[in-house]
Amino acid sequence: MATIDQQPASSLVFDRSDGWFVTGATGLLFACYLGLVVVANATDSVHAWHLAAVAVVPGAVLGCRLTVASSREAVRRGLGLVIILAAATAILAVVYRSRSPGFGLGSIRPLSVVVVFVAIVSFFLLVTDARQYSVGEWVAVGCFAALAAVSLTHTLAFVPSSSQSRWPVWALVVMGSSLVVIPRLVPERVFLWILARLAAAVVLLGLFTYLVGDYSLWIFEVRQWSGSPSLPGIETDVTIMRSIFVNPNSLGVVTFAGFVAAAVEFHRAVATRRPLGGTITAALVGICGLGLFLSNARASMLAAAAAVVIYAGYVVFGRRAVPAVLVATALTITGFLLGMYVDVIDISDSNRFDLWAGSLAAIRDGPLLFGYGAPAGHVIEPYLDGGLSASPHNSYLSVFARFGLVGGLAYLGLVVGSVVAGAIEYREVNVAMLAFAAGWAVHQLFESYTLFWWSPGAVIGSLVIGYLLFGD
Repeated sequence: MATIDQQPASSLVFDRSDGWFVTGATGLLFACYLGLVVVANATDSVHAWHLAAVAVVPGAVLGCRLTVASSREAVRRGLGLVIILAAATAILAVVYRSRSPGFGLGSIRPLSVVVVFVAIVSFFLLVTDARQYSVGEWVAVGCFAALAAVSLTHTLAFVPSSSQSRWPVWALVVMGSSLVVIPRLVPERVFLWILARLAAAVVLLGLFTYLVGDYSLWIFEVRQWSGSPSLPGIETDVTIMRSIFVNPNSLGVVTFAGFVAAAVEFHRAVATRRPLGGTITAALVGICGLGLFLSNARASMLAAAAAVVIYAGYVVFGRRAVPAVLVATALTITGFLLGMYVDVIDISDSNRFDLWAGSLAAIRDGPLLFGYGAPAGHVIEPYLDGGLSASPHNSYLSVFARFGLVGGLAYLGLVVGSVVAGAIEYREVNVAMLAFAAGWAVHQLFESYTLFWWSPGAVIGSLVIGYLLFGD
């Protein structure tokens, strides 16, 4: 794990002296990609296979840059570029073909699934030069490959015309690019810079609804939501904001990410004595924090608080305090949940304890090793009382129900394992990304999305884990 052991191979990390043009170009590419992810979640204008196709481009760019940087002979360099571009074209062809039934690889579906699995995993290994992976990076890739194998195998249970037989292809390409490619291509500071400003822009669009009411802007419907945001001891008369999204929880995810990114930027600006940067990032913290509150997304608020507390512990007490702050945060959240369960803390659980109990029962009774393969909501519905929404509202339970012990443990290894590894290597870890990843691990305790998807939460969460594991 490059950001943990801080000994990345030279061919995998580019010298930032490449110049502002290269950094700006890769940053622009990433901004467009992340913007498309937001648009896809907010409108029907961008489909999942579109995102998967765009996600191939950073891989091709990274692969070409690595080839040019590592090959001194013109012939060898040219051959390497041809291989990279051919591999990217093959993945693009698979993604394009997956928009309709089948993968265009013949009528033998098991063989087609094997070919797709090998092609996608091999593409990411090729463009990131896996020869120089650390042990920790190989473990992370192994977890990703396990999720890929189980999810693709389950597609055989569905008819080719069903999207259930094709969605893992889109999820794999998007997650793989976010996890192993973009963190090696786009500097972490650029990632945080773009994330904070994108979130602030979404909040500002939503804030206008308090002045002019709901309105339309291009392909976006900017709206408020019913009800008022609140926190324990804080009640307001304002209306919940959802901005450009269909649901305010999506706004909460984006503003949580933007808030933490801006907070890290603010600290770095203050530490390096940049008054203008400090002023700008302080404003971004305020905007994203306001948007987070107005979304009334309590899971996002809790995740943001956890991430900021961990990072603040590092800022105040130094690296040695990081493991202790992480453990204290985990224990506090556990105690908080126990207090809610026994009614000592007077906060509604929104039926989550009942949903979690039904999910655990479904996992216990189902195919234990590889899961049901069907969406988790369908799996747990028979185990729920009438009136409850058929959703585990817990990412980890969702993965265990759908992909069994193999997929669930792989997912835990990727998400929770990365945080534990970072805490162990606290002397050298990128603490900002460790705190951020811990926030995402907390957030997934209360939400049903997983990183194995293409929503803003899935993509940004995968990026954060990627920067922790694979970043410089």
